[in-house]
Amino acid sequence: MDLLTPIRISALSSSSQQNDTPLLTAITKPTDSPETPIAEASISQSISDLDDILSILRSRPSAELLSRILDLLTTNVQPHSIYDVRTPTPKASQIVNTLLEITVPDFWNFLAKKEKRQLSECLRSVTGLGGIVSRLRFFSKNKKDAPGDGSLDIQIEELFDLLHSVLRSKDFIHQIWEWGSHGSANSKQTVAWKEYTSLMAGGKLLSVAAEADRLLGIGNEGAGRWIGNEGLFISWLGQEIAWASLEIDITNEAEWKALDSIIVRALSLGHRDEFVENISYPHIRPEGGLKRLHKLISPLPAHTKHTYLTSLLRKLSLKHLSISPEMDQGSEWWKEDASRVSSVAGLIDTLMDDDEDLRILVVEWLAGSQGGGIGDPIGIRRALVVVLAKDAIILKGLFEKSLQQFSDQLWIKHAPILQQEVNAQILLLCAGYLHRQIPSFMTRMARSSIFLNGISNRIGATSERARFLGMVVGESFSAFVDKEGSKMSFGVHETSTQDAKWWKSIPSIEDTVGSASGLLSSSELIVKKKKKQPTIQPKTRMTSVIQVIEEVKDDEEDGEDDDDLMPYAKPDSDSEDSEEDAADVVRKKDTTPVYIRDLLSMLRDTESYDRQQLSLGSAASLIRRKTAFGKELSDHAVDLTSYLAGMHDKYDMDKFQEMRMQALIALVVSLPTTVGPLLAKLFFEGDYSMGQRAGILSAIGMGARELAGFKDDDLPLSIESAKGKSSAELFPSKRLPARGDAIWSKDKPKTPLERITGTLEQLMIQPMAAEAADQAAGPNILKVRTFSSRIEVEKKRAKPAENKLSRVVAEAFFFPLTGRWWAALKDYSGRGIHFTPFLLTTFLKTLGIILHATGPSAPALPQMTNEIWEVTFNLRHTGEETVLEGLLFTLLTMLDLNSENGVGLARDYPKELIETQEWLGGIVVAGKGGSKVLGLASGALLRTEAIVKEFQRRIMGEVVRDG
Repeated sequence: MDLLTPIRISALSSSSQQNDTPLLTAITKPTDSPETPIAEASISQSISDLDDILSILRSRPSAELLSRILDLLTTNVQPHSIYDVRTPTPKASQIVNTLLEITVPDFWNFLAKKEKRQLSECLRSVTGLGGIVSRLRFFSKNKKDAPGDGSLDIQIEELFDLLHSVLRSKDFIHQIWEWGSHGSANSKQTVAWKEYTSLMAGGKLLSVAAEADRLLGIGNEGAGRWIGNEGLFISWLGQEIAWASLEIDITNEAEWKALDSIIVRALSLGHRDEFVENISYPHIRPEGGLKRLHKLISPLPAHTKHTYLTSLLRKLSLKHLSISPEMDQGSEWWKEDASRVSSVAGLIDTLMDDDEDLRILVVEWLAGSQGGGIGDPIGIRRALVVVLAKDAIILKGLFEKSLQQFSDQLWIKHAPILQQEVNAQILLLCAGYLHRQIPSFMTRMARSSIFLNGISNRIGATSERARFLGMVVGESFSAFVDKEGSKMSFGVHETSTQDAKWWKSIPSIEDTVGSASGLLSSSELIVKKKKKQPTIQPKTRMTSVIQVIEEVKDDEEDGEDDDDLMPYAKPDSDSEDSEEDAADVVRKKDTTPVYIRDLLSMLRDTESYDRQQLSLGSAASLIRRKTAFGKELSDHAVDLTSYLAGMHDKYDMDKFQEMRMQALIALVVSLPTTVGPLLAKLFFEGDYSMGQRAGILSAIGMGARELAGFKDDDLPLSIESAKGKSSAELFPSKRLPARGDAIWSKDKPKTPLERITGTLEQLMIQPMAAEAADQAAGPNILKVRTFSSRIEVEKKRAKPAENKLSRVVAEAFFFPLTGRWWAALKDYSGRGIHFTPFLLTTFLKTLGIILHATGPSAPALPQMTNEIWEVTFNLRHTGEETVLEGLLFTLLTMLDLNSENGVGLARDYPKELIETQEWLGGIVVAGKGGSKVLGLASGALLRTEAIVKEFQRRIMGEVVRDG
């Protein structure tokens, strides 16, 4: 602008023509005072371009002038128009930087809602987001250097508020595309979109916001903003991508490609399940939404599709098919959840339409190394198989792959039993559909060599469960092709049980492909979303469950004039009310819950300390009382277990961990076949801290011991019992590095599992030490022994108790844990939270405790032994001493249980025994690890050598006898 700016031109009246007043009056702006505010009287009736706006903004205008400028920049502004600051241009970048550096610090906290919304709209661009992130990073760095500077806190708070306002707009991604890539694509627009993708989906904005949030919060907890929370931010990003895909033109290939680039980057951020859920579910309700979802997913690279499909199937199974119908409902048990299976199949079928890559990935997911959802109920496999059944060629290919895997002798011996069960379910499902579609094909396959050899291999397997699956599949196939009277029958009790009847009824399942809209039939799955994003509370585990997003009118537009309302004056205080407020008096106190639903309701009331304490204190006893009374406990077992597993100590309650653990143990003991697999699933798939996961394993281990008849009442379940003060050391959420933890954790109390394993180690090692001492003391004939009468010995001998654990240990505890561990190992390549030394050690010790509690006479011991061998050989080269200690404890427990049948163990696992003997010998000779590791290794080595020597002696005796 010129230094002289005319503001008024007027004609002089006759009375004033005598005066010498000049016709033009000018205001001079000193060149040495760039920050002098422009007088309001100097506003021109028209601001010609962005140069004028930039000059005014740099001169720190008044609030009225700023309001007019914001009106010019936001009212009816189109891309590439004269006042456009959202399309990336040099002049727009200068204005955006001026707004961030001058306007926001000066005016943000004083602007009205409308003006804040206008200012946020000016910054809703790639340039604006980049500027906000840069300033947040700058202030965060200064905050680290000067933690006590309160002015930095104010500026960071303002930027967070601004960023929240910028991101809150619906169709945020679509707007960025419209303004940043308007018209035909060119190199500048491509670069701008790549920068935006890097900011939003590459983690730049999230990492900077999370660091700033942490600096503002107390310690490492953070102040609790959703923008800095990884899970909530990724869920929001998924929603915005869904909105964009629902709004854009179906023929705009450039924007579809741009959305795909964001998806590819976002899937690498983490929280994939929540991201995939928030992308997929909003497409279910709108007309044509699933077709748009198919168009969104179809162009993705194959590895990205694989990630998307895996997460989607996991979410669908967890939300809609997580509970299987009861097995005792007859041959038509599958009709109970047929509608849910049909809806899931409808969603998958729409995604697979004309997409060969997804179809191949579905087949690989069912028959590949992931095992078709190990540990998940059969519902998700039913949905996928009925979709594939539309193409007989693909279904035949899946059947042949599953049959080849089912019959492979090496796979039968080494695969986790849960994976073998999943494979058998897929095989039976495919067989049922193929028999109805192509009977001749099933006749040919039932008489093929691969099938007959597979049945023979399974009948000769050492695992009882593997033999059971072979017999069930053999009889089911024979029922298809053989006539009455010549059908295969093994004539054993196992094939006539209720479990066997359930397996044989699988081929009769006839699901259909329905409409995906059935997934939204439950009211709790339909969540209305306002434009305003939710904030989170610190120390609260948040899960984003937003499936359908419906636009709701923003109340802020109607409340723009709220600032003009005059509040009522505060009433005068009354001295009579100063002693006690009637609103604070609790006239009706809560009573102890008598129903499980009341217990669950009280546990969820996190705003009341009394209700939390009362419900936790009575939870264990109520659960045990309700065990034998109807189905009340079983109906609420899933919700109650899930809530207790993730419960937080909000009020720093006395003995919180002990009461929570007692309730979980009571659930495990009352419903082992339901709660055991559920806890194993929550440990590997739930969103829990390390302390909560360790608590889950402790509940499984101690519940299994109680089922076996062991008494652990004297073991402290919480730090309060162990040390007498409130703390979280017993189940820590975070651990120091291995070296530091070894130094600082010496005096800390042991967890219940550590105390149990310490006792068991002594019980197993002391007899071997005593035997070695006897050998060193001389021949037994020289020792003096005192003999007791038979009557006295019988009086002191404890009566044997029924081991209830041995009947359910395989399906309830051991196989769900090992099966999901193998699945997590394949999914995360050993780099997930489950493989941290602390949790991996706890997991291994839990397996050892369950194995010891089961006893040597359990029917599933051979298969459990096989899985322990597999885990041992996978982890034997670990460099973590604590993990090696847990592994050696579990191995020693397995060898101790099999010592009574050492010959059978050597006959079935000769290669494993020799390799283990060499490995243990190497540990002992090298002196690897501390004294505890060497003691366990020496004990396991003595057991191994004893078993090998006994087997060799038996073999030599048979050779001499036969010779």
